Amino acid sequence: MLQLFCAMNINAQIIMPQELVINEILFNPVNDGYDYVEVYNRSNIAININELLLANRNAEDRIASAKNVSKESLTIAPGGYFVITPSPHWLKQHYSVPDSVIIVQVTSLPSLPDNEGCILLLRKSDSMIIDELAYDEKWHIKLIADPEGVALERINYDAVTQDKNNWTSASSSSGSGTPGYINSQFRRSQNENAAISVQPEIFSPNNDGQNDFALINIKTEEQGKVANAVVFNAAGRRVRYLLKNEVLGLSNNFTWDGYGDNDELLPSGIYIIFTQVFDGKGAVNKYRNCIVLDSFPP
Repeated sequence: MLQLFCAMNINAQIIMPQELVINEILFNPVNDGYDYVEVYNRSNIAININELLLANRNAEDRIASAKNVSKESLTIAPGGYFVITPSPHWLKQHYSVPDSVIIVQVTSLPSLPDNEGCILLLRKSDSMIIDELAYDEKWHIKLIADPEGVALERINYDAVTQDKNNWTSASSSSGSGTPGYINSQFRRSQNENAAISVQPEIFSPNNDGQNDFALINIKTEEQGKVANAVVFNAAGRRVRYLLKNEVLGLSNNFTWDGYGDNDELLPSGIYIIFTQVFDGKGAVNKYRNCIVLDSFPP
């Protein structure tokens, strides 16, 4: 079995941006509960986390409240997780946590407001930003009436951190949080060669952790193209604008939660995602992708 951490005297590893990424965050715990931040090592090297700081931003948007993550020499292997929280005991009482994962206990986390806020991972030696997430409670799945105690999970650790389409609610079937485990909503784009891919073929937005949303991946051969995407129902009526003049990179992920422009869950049926991709000269490519929405899964 791959060992995810060790505690010993080793030479400090220079942490580079995006080698460690914020992978899950609980910022609105239940009453008398505690926040937590899960971090994933997406690099191919073991990383010493005592060279890491955790911080937020103040009202002037300046980095503030920087705190040591660990005073011990703890090494996280490639593909490993660690969780930062003021109360490991409470965390294990309320969520399923693997015995192998390292839980770093801190006196307190930087302030994480219940509605929106910011969390940063910094390199201790020079305050280089390793990863940063400015979150919003609106990123939760809409059917969740009360997101208290529900963690936000990263969908793909290789996609951009600050993309709201890369975050969603932990599934109810996972216990509303997966600290130390692969995220319940984790998903990668499966068709690496398609200009536009939509997956899965059928999705059901019921927060059970099984195909809760549609993932649209757009690949381009150059930066700076612009995309529009619209969802039509089987009768040809427009029901949702997904993208409006969205500037694209080389690989772009977007999600559809099954809701229409009026913020209502749409009925079960077949839907068409119509996408237009424009280049700087005005040339346009058009794509039609079919997907089935199951609003009332068995």
